[in-house]
Amino acid sequence: MIVDHDHGCVLDVLERREKGTVLGYLRRQKERGVLSHVEEVTTDMWDAYVEAAREAFGESVAITIDRFHVMKNFQDGLTAARRELQRGLSAAAKTRLKGSRWWVTNPENLREEDREPFARLRQEFPMLGALWDQREGLRAIFEDRSITTVEQGRERLEGWMREVRKLGLSSLDKFCKTLTNWMGRIANYFGNRNSNGRTEGFNHGLRSILWRAWGMVNFKNFRLRVLDRFGRAKT
Repeated sequence: MIVDHDHGCVLDVLERREKGTVLGYLRRQKERGVLSHVEEVTTDMWDAYVEAAREAFGESVAITIDRFHVMKNFQDGLTAARRELQRGLSAAAKTRLKGSRWWVTNPENLREEDREPFARLRQEFPMLGALWDQREGLRAIFEDRSITTVEQGRERLEGWMREVRKLGLSSLDKFCKTLTNWMGRIANYFGNRNSNGRTEGFNHGLRSILWRAWGMVNFKNFRLRVLDRFGRAKT
């Protein structure tokens, strides 16, 4: 899905996500003038999207990895790290932790009745508490409006990684490697603070079309429905 963030609409939906399909679309629309003034591209950590955008628009256009995709990637690492820690616990301790999903929930979204038991768990299991603290630390960096440049963002993220590695968890080392590999494009977020938040909203809308239709096997019809519903620029 190609989204115009300036006008708040879906430009198009592509049938496949491989590089050739995306690159061909971007080049055609750039030649037609539709995408001739692009200054920044936001995307997730999918090589095909990044490579297609770079080849289509050149080095003058910033490519920014979506901050919410970074956090989602860390959530996966956090879940793996929690399991890594739980493997070394007693059966009784594992039982107390079973089913707790609070570790990947933002504090402001916790139900009031969940706050106290979750605080007790963090105190009872300090390594898991430290893991939670690092999650909140990463989120705080993206929320910190005092970070106003790409360089400052990079420095803060690198400092965060130094602290995370002290936990000695292989699952988080894997995430830190991913963060390092994509650091330049992740840190671009702090320049203009653009993200794919709107894109995720449209993704939900696309899924709702499929739900109402009980699925669609004809891509052309699906594309037309999406453009009819979400392809109008917001005024």
